[in-house]
Amino acid sequence: MSVYKSKRGESSVQFIETARQLEAHTFACCMKAPKRYERFLTGRIMELSSEVHDRVRAANNIWPTNRHEVQLRRDELMRANNALQNLSPKLQLLYDSILQNPEGYGWIHKAMQRWGDLICEEAKLIAAVKKNDRQRYKDLPE
Repeated sequence: MSVYKSKRGESSVQFIETARQLEAHTFACCMKAPKRYERFLTGRIMELSSEVHDRVRAANNIWPTNRHEVQLRRDELMRANNALQNLSPKLQLLYDSILQNPEGYGWIHKAMQRWGDLICEEAKLIAAVKKNDRQRYKDLPE
């Protein structure tokens, strides 16, 4: 049975899907970027976006039964958020580099807008998961 679009809510695992979209968008854009940037810039950008996706998936695979496991899950979410925040300056560097010779790279403006939207959305989702976890797992044993 289908749910009307107006009645749909946000999935509890939307943070994983957004991280996947971020990684897919990054891959597509890195393939379009100048090949001479790969070793120093686009390779690192791809690593960071993959790390975000890997870490949120790892956090989602932890089903806490005690406080130690809760902390492990929180650590993975924090690492994902750190990678996400480290991605922004690298993207700014890519943007600045491409704008020095913009011929043939008109796609960069829309790509940067999409990256910004995905990064902001993922940061909010990770923060929401951490907040929900704090409430959900507050009564677990040591």
